[in-house]
Amino acid sequence: MSTFTQFTRLSNYLINGYKTVLHGRTSVIITPQICNYAKSAEERLGIEKPKRPLTPFFKFMAQMRPALLAKNPGITSKEAIVWSSKHWQELDAGTKAQMAKEYEKDLEDYRKIKEIYESSLTEEQKEEISRLKEEMAAAKEKRKLKAEYKELGRPKKPMSSYFLYIKSRNDIFQGKQLKEYQKKIREDWLKLPESEKLKYEKQAQQLMEKYRKDIEAWELKMISIGRTDLVKTKSVKVKKTASSKKKE
Repeated sequence: MSTFTQFTRLSNYLINGYKTVLHGRTSVIITPQICNYAKSAEERLGIEKPKRPLTPFFKFMAQMRPALLAKNPGITSKEAIVWSSKHWQELDAGTKAQMAKEYEKDLEDYRKIKEIYESSLTEEQKEEISRLKEEMAAAKEKRKLKAEYKELGRPKKPMSSYFLYIKSRNDIFQGKQLKEYQKKIREDWLKLPESEKLKYEKQAQQLMEKYRKDIEAWELKMISIGRTDLVKTKSVKVKKTASSKKKE
């Protein structure tokens, strides 16, 4: 049997199996496991919040996943989504219409449950949820900015003299627990002669001077491409403004 024939038979088996499952409708909200989502503020606080029902397509993916993984254990998330999208498009209109009706019913149930849930929250819980959501949003923005810095080649701040010393002493970590290692390295640093410390301080100073030049050049480049939102050094902004006026 050819690979294509096997794949076609698998597709038919999965879709027909899905139709069978679909006819025995359940109001249980299935959470798709294809992607891992970060916990919500409520989940982090141990508060059970009603989950919005899956749209027909995502419910289709969730229903198909067990059989799909059974036949393709090594399938990636991206491949699973591509497969699901293809077979969703091939699904007959009647099945899709039935799924849409079920989704509307699930959505109606969800709204009622959500209303009860929201009225049950205390003011303290609401404040805590709001605070945590703000923290999570800030953390997300920080991760986004960090990724953008990396993509745009922003120079990294160099290590301090102490961390340069730690880097030079990685050999003593072998066979030690982290706390034991940190304690040992700190004690050794404090006992280090001033002449030895000076070597690391001088190295750190040289690296910092290079970093300042590199970051200034990078920020000027960001200004030139219109990304002034990434520039933090005031002197760079002033320098760029002054040079622009001269050209005018």
